[in-house]
Amino acid sequence: MIKFYREGDHSRGICKVCKAVVDTTFKITTVPLMSGKGKVEGVLAAACDQCGALVSVPQQSTARIQEGLFGKRCRVEVRIPKHLRDILLTICTEIASDVKPTEIEPFVMRYYMAHIASNKLKVACLKKHLRSKFLEGRANDRVSFRVSEQILKRFGQKLKMIKINQTEAIKAIILQAKMDLLDKAAPRRLREIVLSASAA
Repeated sequence: MIKFYREGDHSRGICKVCKAVVDTTFKITTVPLMSGKGKVEGVLAAACDQCGALVSVPQQSTARIQEGLFGKRCRVEVRIPKHLRDILLTICTEIASDVKPTEIEPFVMRYYMAHIASNKLKVACLKKHLRSKFLEGRANDRVSFRVSEQILKRFGQKLKMIKINQTEAIKAIILQAKMDLLDKAAPRRLREIVLSASAA
């Protein structure tokens, strides 16, 4: 069972500065990442009552630090044919008919990008869509959303492996989602998207 602390709570721990077991007080502070690259602000942690040094970070703060690891969100904007955007909006309506499709749209794109970035979905699956006639046509519409810098970087690395650019990949993702949710109606992936979209 996880023990949760509040700001102002007291504990004891080993202070590396004082080199002794000391009394500590939990406070909201800035915690450096273990990699040494960057810091996460607004984290509850135990500070030494004698010197003020960081003594420990409780388990409850792990998720907040994890959030900091994903870094800033980057905007992705791609021009696509209007009929391809229609497909994406139809997918969003299928996921949640009582929500504006444009509110679900960014989540669908992030879902597939994250799954490809983490190898839960093979990037090679995108390549099979590149010959589809749905990718043809004047790019008179656009899809725009934000995604974490870390996911975008890993996603870009995957695209280099199969030698396709970001615009081609975004178009292919829409067709992959069409296959999953409209053509095959894959129940497991559909449930994942519905549950995640409802919490987005």
